[in-house]
Amino acid sequence: MRKLIFAAALAASAAGLSACATIPAGPGEVADRTLLDERGALAVELAYRAAGVALETAVDAGRLTGERAATAARLENRAYAAVLAVRAAYDTGNAATYAEAIDEAQAAVAAALAAIKGE
Repeated sequence: MRKLIFAAALAASAAGLSACATIPAGPGEVADRTLLDERGALAVELAYRAAGVALETAVDAGRLTGERAATAARLENRAYAAVLAVRAAYDTGNAATYAEAIDEAQAAVAAALAAIKGE
């Protein structure tokens, strides 16, 4: 019985040790990764803000009206939702969803800018 308990404990600890492979080598690696994550989030935020300014300017200048304006506004709202997803993924520290959220936000901002330009 003791051997069975020992074997079960060994198997359970082996599964836990496999997670150690993802532990960073040191604080410098963590700091570098965090800085890159912050820059990615900042780039998405700034691109979204630029798209918002472009949208507002185009509407105020009368160069974006009607259905094109409505489409651009919908795409801008989608970009905003994607930026919120980037913020949430960054806050939770989930690398997989963070990378996906960055990609989604970049695509959403690009779509909004394309609609503003009439493409």
